[in-house]
Amino acid sequence: MAKVRPVDQVPAWKAEYDSGRRRRAVWTAVVIVLVVLAVMYAGRVFWLNVMAVEGDVPPASVVPLPSNAEILSESESCGSGGCSATLRIRPPEGLSPARLAEQMGVTPQLDVPGNFFDPRTVSVRGTPTGDLLTVSISYVSSEWFR
Repeated sequence: MAKVRPVDQVPAWKAEYDSGRRRRAVWTAVVIVLVVLAVMYAGRVFWLNVMAVEGDVPPASVVPLPSNAEILSESESCGSGGCSATLRIRPPEGLSPARLAEQMGVTPQLDVPGNFFDPRTVSVRGTPTGDLLTVSISYVSSEWFR
């Protein structure tokens, strides 16, 4: 037989029951939103890594430049292994291109890990040419085969 509640306790019991239902509904909505966001992010990562085209070129902002160094030109070139951007950088006053490359860590190569929004790794290679430093940046084709 069901437990009978006194008449004066029914509103308190009903309010507690409704509060629990609202709390469960809010938590369910939060979990659904988090799952949808996780699936969307996984889709973006999948798209960036698996569906990438050879023409993808990383932005010049991934290159760790000292404050006084200046990018003089930026060009893109493509070959059979994909595309890359070539930056011609003028070192700060009193710094040679070879020393700038050492400071940046781009000799022979620097792998810049991706971030939350673009998790792909970027390969940065520097070569001193005259008074300038020529830097080539491209996405690493596959982390698993390195």
